[in-house]
Amino acid sequence: MKTASKSRNLRSLSLSIVAVVLLALVLSSCSKKNDANENMSAYVKVTNAAEGSAAQDFYLDDKKLTASAVSYGSSSDFVAASTGNHQGKFEDSGTTTVNTSFSLSLQAGKYYSVFYADGKSYGSFEDDRTAPQSGKIRVRFINLCSALSTAADFGMTTGSKIASSLAYKAASIYYDIDAAAALSLYATGSSSALLSIPGTFESGHIYTIYISGSTTANIAAHVVAEN
Repeated sequence: MKTASKSRNLRSLSLSIVAVVLLALVLSSCSKKNDANENMSAYVKVTNAAEGSAAQDFYLDDKKLTASAVSYGSSSDFVAASTGNHQGKFEDSGTTTVNTSFSLSLQAGKYYSVFYADGKSYGSFEDDRTAPQSGKIRVRFINLCSALSTAADFGMTTGSKIASSLAYKAASIYYDIDAAAALSLYATGSSSALLSIPGTFESGHIYTIYISGSTTANIAAHVVAEN
């Protein structure tokens, strides 16, 4: 009798262990699925770089992605979007007027900046979220200024160039520079600054600096914080 009782107890213990192991596997599987679902999104920031334009709504596959209209010189927050190939478009807010439409391919876990440019076109750029070196900022430059008759150079106010020969709708790589750096815009090949770039930068942060303007009289520089 004692042997039978011990045997039943062992079977019961074994079944309990199996149940615990199975539950752990199920929970682990659910956790992995949740992590996978979280990593299935891409992230999109929208900026209106078209001087004189109406505030813009941005759509992916006819679904409005921006929570509120984006006025000239402003940017949305990063918004989660499904991955894969999409049709993007900018519309004047509150209307069905499509100013530009384009194909946009998004990959899981990546960040993108999409710009409305010159009132009829766009620019799309993948962001690099690598943290800057200690005490530095990380910055890239984008030329969205249709008024320039040459490419653009970006550099220090001292004349030292950081990024050179950026054509219209081209973006530089990212650079780590001092947070206190004073920056300027130059026409490519010139040592005379076209304008100083305003901005107070914080070390550890990532920025995009873009220029806009449809005439030489309204060329402007804008700073977008990415993190």
